[in-house]
Amino acid sequence: MHTTPLKKVCYSSLQTAVLPVRTDPALSALEKPLALLFVDIADSTMLYERIGNVTAAILTQKVLAHLRRLVETTGGGVVKSSGDGLLGAFPSADDSARAALAMMAIQEEYGIRLRIGIHFGPVIEGAGDLYGDACNVAARAQQIARPGEILATEAVVQLLSPALLARSRILSNVAMKGKATPIRVHQIRTSNDADESLDSTTLGVFAATAMVTLHLSYRGQAILMSRALTRVTIGREDSSGLRIVSRQASRQHAVIDFSRESFLLTDHSTNGTFIRSGGSPPVALRRDSTKLVGSGLIGFGAEALDEAQDHVVAFRGELA
Repeated sequence: MHTTPLKKVCYSSLQTAVLPVRTDPALSALEKPLALLFVDIADSTMLYERIGNVTAAILTQKVLAHLRRLVETTGGGVVKSSGDGLLGAFPSADDSARAALAMMAIQEEYGIRLRIGIHFGPVIEGAGDLYGDACNVAARAQQIARPGEILATEAVVQLLSPALLARSRILSNVAMKGKATPIRVHQIRTSNDADESLDSTTLGVFAATAMVTLHLSYRGQAILMSRALTRVTIGREDSSGLRIVSRQASRQHAVIDFSRESFLLTDHSTNGTFIRSGGSPPVALRRDSTKLVGSGLIGFGAEALDEAQDHVVAFRGELA
């Protein structure tokens, strides 16, 4: 019987591009649910610049070896490892969350920061690889995680045991290429300290009273941020929520988060982000965060801010 091949999405290079997947009914019986964990070393390019190629390469290999052991000792298996990251698969959501927490615990030992994304969904195993849309979703969660952050999708959080569920909090609804509706992601905290998160009562208050929206516009693209869409990634990468067509922008240039009735822009780029609100002079932002207030322009990699330029995004905040 002829079957249509399923599009492979768990690449050996651990690419994070969101790709279309062709399915075949004949393959559905081969699917099995797994928790998928993508992890990489944040800002690895800067690591090589800071400590040199040889030292950074040795450190990276040590970190990856340690991450591999943690995957295996928490009940999972390593599917692929390449460059500065790896993909692990686990039979349960709890196993993947325990692995992620164990990984975060080794950051200080090596002087690095990790970014982790987890998703639970059906995949097909074959030829030492995994196939399926679940890989795309896990990779997307990892891509938008900040250094030192674990992001898990709703599918993972719904399956967590009470002790691990207590470490999670709703973070944002993330737009994903090819998805009709945003994907809800949660942050899994590495500490249970009360001051690091909002409890469910506080979250309910903010959900009921937050009235702020932020309009983003760029070359015909328009995005409305609100409680329904609380995180937008910006950069040259195709999977970015707001894709910037400019060589001066980084692939993963910046992130805007909506929290506590304000919008926080965080720069992750090489060339920096420049923000001008109203008639004020541009403010330079490099590897730092600032609140977006009122209306203005955001430039990527260049200080000159003109709405007609290809690297400039216009923003406008208002009460709904």
